[in-house]
Amino acid sequence: MTVQLSAEQVLDEHPQASVLSIDFFDTLITRSVAQPTHVFAVMERDLIAARGDFWRGFAVARVEAEQRARHNAASKNEYRDVTFDEIGLQLAIGLALNLPDRDMVMALERETELMLVEAVPFGAAITQVARSRGMKVVIVSDNYMPAAHLTQMAHRAGYSWMTETDIFVSCEHGGMKHNGILWPVVLSALNVPAGSVLHVGDDARADGEVPTSLGIATYVRDTMRTSHRDMINTTPTVLPLSRIEAQYRNAMDDTHWDVAEVVGGGLVAMIVAAQVIDAHFVVGHRSVAGVHFAARDGYLAHQVWNTLRSRGWELPEATYTAFSRSVVWRACLSELTRDNVGRFVGDDEVLTVSRLERRVGCALDSQLDRDAPIDASTARDIVLENTELVLSACKSLRARLLKYLQSHEVLMAGHHIVVDLGWTGSTIADLADMVASESGDLAVLEGRLTGLYWDATPQRMRIAMHGFAMDEFGSTDDNVRLLGVIKLLEALVTAPHGSVVDYEEDGTPVFVETAPELRAYEAVMHQVGDAAVRGALAILDGTHPSGITAADITNESVWAAIMQMGHSPRADEIELLSQVNHVTSIDHEGDGRPLIAMAPDDPSKVTLEDLPGIYDTLMHRHWMQGSLRALASNADSRWIADEVNKLHTMTSLRWVK
Repeated sequence: MTVQLSAEQVLDEHPQASVLSIDFFDTLITRSVAQPTHVFAVMERDLIAARGDFWRGFAVARVEAEQRARHNAASKNEYRDVTFDEIGLQLAIGLALNLPDRDMVMALERETELMLVEAVPFGAAITQVARSRGMKVVIVSDNYMPAAHLTQMAHRAGYSWMTETDIFVSCEHGGMKHNGILWPVVLSALNVPAGSVLHVGDDARADGEVPTSLGIATYVRDTMRTSHRDMINTTPTVLPLSRIEAQYRNAMDDTHWDVAEVVGGGLVAMIVAAQVIDAHFVVGHRSVAGVHFAARDGYLAHQVWNTLRSRGWELPEATYTAFSRSVVWRACLSELTRDNVGRFVGDDEVLTVSRLERRVGCALDSQLDRDAPIDASTARDIVLENTELVLSACKSLRARLLKYLQSHEVLMAGHHIVVDLGWTGSTIADLADMVASESGDLAVLEGRLTGLYWDATPQRMRIAMHGFAMDEFGSTDDNVRLLGVIKLLEALVTAPHGSVVDYEEDGTPVFVETAPELRAYEAVMHQVGDAAVRGALAILDGTHPSGITAADITNESVWAAIMQMGHSPRADEIELLSQVNHVTSIDHEGDGRPLIAMAPDDPSKVTLEDLPGIYDTLMHRHWMQGSLRALASNADSRWIADEVNKLHTMTSLRWVK
């Protein structure tokens, strides 16, 4: 665990300094949200509540207004910073605001900043120690807000000693820290040599490289920036995750950013809480014969459900029910043809007869060496040549599965809900057909799923389904975005055991454990899961330190959380999950595929004609955005990510309209 230097240690390392210069945002003060542009999301929420839907989309409009204002300012003088008034003008133009409304939103922004401001403990400590040692303390900030407003924010955060004369802000002095113009202004006003100044900030260039080149001692501490993501993705629906991540940022400021804890306690906790909330909603509004959390995607939610029951919540007993796409499909198989045999063997798979036998559930009549590699076409031919044996094995599997379902009361007459992640609902629809047939239509299944995408539509003819965070009736881009994060979500919302591939004669599930999944669970996923359960319980019982409660877990906020990480990931999340291989073969054997796709061995040999295939592979076999960001971080493969982004606009980091 990395422990940051204390305020005393930093000052002790620079005994020559008589002046402490300190950056303002993310060093001296922060906000109760994860990144600066989420301030605008709070404003949008409040504007809509007070003034109606005209203000929907305000947060993004505010970001874009600042971008235009900066462009205009730089076209006239590349060194100066933009002012708050210039941003207000561009915002008025973009939203066609009259003068009273422009003044109203500018005043609201100042008020919102004051409402959300918090002191950074390190900033408070180092300024207090410096002042106790008789050092002069000044603020040097690149910002569009004037010194008068920064003073108000500082006072609200507890820095009552600060005055406007202590603040040097770029918008008032014709230049910025990062381009070097502001530093001579500071030194001249203080009338001190550069060597007597220690500057502390959070930006490697503006607070480190540039002042260092002028002879100013520096200490860069960027821990309060760890929660930042792509700034354009700001909307009220991101605020629950934003507040959770801000709480983690504050708690971990003196140690290190524990990525697995934040991912589990943030995104995954919200998904798990949503699964429980959705199931709880159903049992509160209709008579339910059974609640069944699907293995493995319901493992965490089932733990939370049982814990809440033990704490006195009025919840019915729920089962943890082991079924998988492969066993349900095989159990329903009544004929084998050239068209459907492909579901047993993927196009690019290389198998052995022995592995094929485990996959179909029976011994196969073949003259080939059982341990010799065979291609997909040969494997499919062998399966077709053994049609009667394979179908007999499927029939036996069906009987064992039904015995298992009977023991879990899934065949009991009445309405049952099955809680799962998604995605087309076909597996639950197949299961529902089987249950209906066996029970004489007395047992009815309903799917309560986190997300559904467009291929789910045909299943609605077969079974009632509800997508909590996303359904197939969303926009095309959002359907594609969900498809691109499915592998990520399946890796995150997981269990300490493998997938079910069969059942014993008495109905006991047979799970297959794969080395890659066991390694991933030991290295990463157990911590993610533990944090998710703790976080979900705290959300649901109203004790979460961020203040987030069950009321904040809505369809929109869970989708926003999925998109915040899944579609605009941070580098630390990509690094953490690069350890994970996702096993998706029908037998759940093998090494699987890395969640983060590796760059081609020689990116220079990739051609434009290869790009559609690369896109398809990233979309269907990996975590799309994690893989694209990994490609973009490498100079040799960056062009591949850039070209994919050009061809498919929904792959850009922006997901908020």
